Amino acid sequence: MAGRSRIRGRYNSSEVYAITHGFRSGKLTPEEWMNAPEKTTKELLTMWNGTGIHNQIQGLLGGRDYKEEKVEFVYKDIIVVAKADFMPPNLPDEVWELKSSEKLMTKAKPWALHQVKMYTTMFKKKRGTIYQPVQDDDGIYLKYLGSVERDDEWYEKELQMLYQFHLKVEDLWKKQ
Repeated sequence: MAGRSRIRGRYNSSEVYAITHGFRSGKLTPEEWMNAPEKTTKELLTMWNGTGIHNQIQGLLGGRDYKEEKVEFVYKDIIVVAKADFMPPNLPDEVWELKSSEKLMTKAKPWALHQVKMYTTMFKKKRGTIYQPVQDDDGIYLKYLGSVERDDEWYEKELQMLYQFHLKVEDLWKKQ
């Protein structure tokens, strides 16, 4: 569960929203991206619990055949990496993202919608849908949190903003 060290020119789709639009305390700076803080024990446990829930749900949805597909998208001299949680075989135009939380969510967070919208272009799907795995007295179900439609022009603009961030990261690396 420990964080991975950053690789020059390689960005995770899950962090692009924080880079291009901000997240909680504002936009992620190139300095913060390069020097990511260590995860706290609470953050690591949350990630571990989420991985367990994802694995259980993916097993119920079709096992290894349809879980966590990874794609790398090259833009200029950077790579954007995406790892979709589920590609439903009966809905070939969709990609799904599972967002686990101890709290019952009412709708998808903006950063989650952003992430799954990136997936639609990266995985060549028409729609991205976000679900929350929920367990209650009646069993386990997926709670619908939101959907987005593919928009390749929007995706191109996001990559342009990410690339401007990348140029700043490169400048910092040269100064080290």
